[in-house]
Amino acid sequence: MSNIDKMLESTSTNQYLFVDLNEKDAETVSGGLAFTIRNETDNRIPYAVDGTQTNRPYGGSVSNWTTGEGKIDFDYDFGLEGVQSRKYSLADGHTYAFRYDNNTGYDKDIDLYDIT
Repeated sequence: MSNIDKMLESTSTNQYLFVDLNEKDAETVSGGLAFTIRNETDNRIPYAVDGTQTNRPYGGSVSNWTTGEGKIDFDYDFGLEGVQSRKYSLADGHTYAFRYDNNTGYDKDIDLYDIT
């Protein structure tokens, strides 16, 4: 094998290694958001994050999420029939808590608070 062939083979191998490393870095960077959601009420609060329904909706529960976009959707009013939807975008590394919303006239309204 000539020196040129060896050089081209080495360059080609290094390019694949470089591409492989870049792909791994991109996966790490775009790996998703991680956050925690606590239910600090005594009520069951069904909610979904990026379309995935929680399996821990009960009062006192804590759920750690790793997800893509961090969009949460939940019913903020237990007293009305149907779903009164409230939606937020959540931030990476934050902790959130469902708590009763004291700013309304109804004692069963809830909201999601950033408690980081």
